[in-house]
Amino acid sequence: MGSVLAAVNTLAAISFDNEIRGLLTVLLGSAILMGSVWLIISTNTGFRLGTLIAISAIFGWTVMMAFIWSLYGIGLQGARPTWEVQAIHIGNPSVTDNEANPPPTILDDLPNPVTCEELGDQDCLPKAIQVVRVLGNSQQKAELDSIDAGTIRAEVTAFNDALATDDPRKLTGEEVEGEVQRLADEQRIRNEDLTLSELKGVAPELTEEVELRGWLDIGDWNLETTQAAGEAITAASDYLAHADLGFDPTDPQSNTFVVLDAFQQGGKPDRLNNGVWERVSNKIITSAMPRHPTNYTVVQVQRSIYKTPVAGQAPPPAEVDPNEPVISVLLRRNLGRFRLPGILVTIGSGLLFLASLLMLHTRDLEVRRRLEGEGSG
Repeated sequence: MGSVLAAVNTLAAISFDNEIRGLLTVLLGSAILMGSVWLIISTNTGFRLGTLIAISAIFGWTVMMAFIWSLYGIGLQGARPTWEVQAIHIGNPSVTDNEANPPPTILDDLPNPVTCEELGDQDCLPKAIQVVRVLGNSQQKAELDSIDAGTIRAEVTAFNDALATDDPRKLTGEEVEGEVQRLADEQRIRNEDLTLSELKGVAPELTEEVELRGWLDIGDWNLETTQAAGEAITAASDYLAHADLGFDPTDPQSNTFVVLDAFQQGGKPDRLNNGVWERVSNKIITSAMPRHPTNYTVVQVQRSIYKTPVAGQAPPPAEVDPNEPVISVLLRRNLGRFRLPGILVTIGSGLLFLASLLMLHTRDLEVRRRLEGEGSG
């Protein structure tokens, strides 16, 4: 009776634990599936030969499965590629203004993140809105450097007229003008705080012209769009939120900063154009590289002016505080070991598969030798 109760308790514990139940289900299913095949083969060829054939078949199937895993990046996976923070520097990244915490040498080519008063100064960063005003066409100026108060007023009026009279969101004439002014101020802030990375995403020809004219000298670095540097920006923002820099995640008044520009250096070379020859040559060159060149990204942020949110309104746009220094976050790409487990399983299963085939071949030679000896006798 005690043994029965112990078995009942064990089964109850297994059924309660999903991990143990799932593991036992997989093991039992595998034993039944492969064991039934082994049993059929063994009844026709014998225990030893049947076992050897079944083992060879299992490892042959494992080789194909693991090869598909490593080819498509599925199945058993390793660590995924991530961005790792290497250093943080406050202020001009190309000047050693802090002997205790000097900037990394790789940041020497970056200009002073202070905004230039006028275009043409290589010791600072040109302001994106200045580039639009000087080099942009009429359409770009209308999209990035204009505030159409009439359109804003028409949208606010149309929305306000659609509201019922007793709706608390209903605005009076003076409140409508106040709302129009507020939206216009927010649009002005967005225009003035437009970054070069954002400008490259919407008008890359302008940033190329800026570099050609020498207004933006960044050495071996490449100006990166906000979209392309999205993963690095996320990693840098998460690091700053938990670093000892005053960005307390529990304090909304301190946890406010604006992402400025992002710069990239290293990694495999990108295609210069989308031509057929460029595609083929770039694919051959990058595939022939035995190792991946180290890929760096610098994300620059600056503390913003805290604004108290207004109930019932969208959060106000973040406005850069010009009195705060720029923080440069240097990140390095860790490629991880995403396909390594699949590759290791492929190699290990392949060696065991070849070993089992060699054993089968050796056995066949021995059987043939014995049959020939009996025939001659």
